[in-house]
Amino acid sequence: MIRYLFIFWYCIGLILMLTIGVPTWLSFSNGLFLVFFALYAIHIEGMMGEERRRSWSRIMLVGVLTFAVEWLGVTMGWPFGDYKYTSLLGISLGGVPLAIFCAWIGVIVTVMRMTAFSNRWTRALHTGLWTVVFDLVLDPVAFARQFWIWHEPGDFYGIPAANFISWFVISAAISFLFPLREVSANVRIEAVRLTQMMLFMFGLLGAKEGLMMPFIIALAAIVVAEGAGRIDRSRLKQVV
Repeated sequence: MIRYLFIFWYCIGLILMLTIGVPTWLSFSNGLFLVFFALYAIHIEGMMGEERRRSWSRIMLVGVLTFAVEWLGVTMGWPFGDYKYTSLLGISLGGVPLAIFCAWIGVIVTVMRMTAFSNRWTRALHTGLWTVVFDLVLDPVAFARQFWIWHEPGDFYGIPAANFISWFVISAAISFLFPLREVSANVRIEAVRLTQMMLFMFGLLGAKEGLMMPFIIALAAIVVAEGAGRIDRSRLKQVV
């Protein structure tokens, strides 16, 4: 059910954003979309077959940890850089929209399940690199649309390098919270499709805003993700 709900919301939102824009009365949909994104990612994680209470507890821990880091970011300007969120993502706590809790869960879980891995370090590297790819596409679009504002603009469409470095380190570290388990082809394909959908959406929105580099990165990443999802390393000797 969550798959179809996400796809429905995704299609409606993409059409609106590429044409007339999101009406004021639908402004809550920005944050709600990230909630559906996280729920879809959690559904993919649930396909791993782990006991539900343990899986949900770990995912909630991911959300809490990343939300805490975001709070540090808006409060102290560290580790991402000096920025603040606007009201476009809905209800906030301590200056951080609650939807950001969902965004981190969605990104980390989805990219981590795109490929099977033989050891935690390889998986951490993969997770870190793919979250950076996500952010190279997503962040310029979100900045252009004023979901958040950078006070000290950097070189990549106004975004500082510290932001991308932090995304890599945080997501790679968080991947160690998840045990190494066999990732079936169905899980990998589902995760790849969700990743591709998100990249496609933000890539198109980037092109609309005149952000051609994020658009090109999105297209390239969609192709690479297709290949990554077909690689099965689960038969290799696992190193816990």
